Amino acid sequence: MPASDVEILREKSSDYLAEAKRLVEEGKWDLAIVAIHQHCELLLKYYALKLNGSYPRTHSLRELIRLLVKHKKELNDLINNEPNILKLARLEDAYISSRYFPVRATKEDVLPLLRFVEDVFDEYISGL
Repeated sequence: MPASDVEILREKSSDYLAEAKRLVEEGKWDLAIVAIHQHCELLLKYYALKLNGSYPRTHSLRELIRLLVKHKKELNDLINNEPNILKLARLEDAYISSRYFPVRATKEDVLPLLRFVEDVFDEYISGL
């Protein structure tokens, strides 16, 4: 796969984060969660593709992180730290719920997840 095609995943990831922030400003909480998850998923898939040449067909952030641990051991801290793993699990659950079920996300659901992704997740993932 050409490097330019791989970079598209990184660009889309960044676009989804910007979209999540816009959706938060508009109070569209369900869509914001989907965009936050997409940011994380595409960023992980970008690194998996870049480092491994492929990525699994999954939406599981935890599974994608486990795949990348061999390239950056510190990622173990992301998935073995209880507050972090709870937020990742919450993000995965909220992503599925927001897409498929009539459950409504709230500001209280979304803002902590957005802060976690910007302050913790992105820091762990950067530098792969």
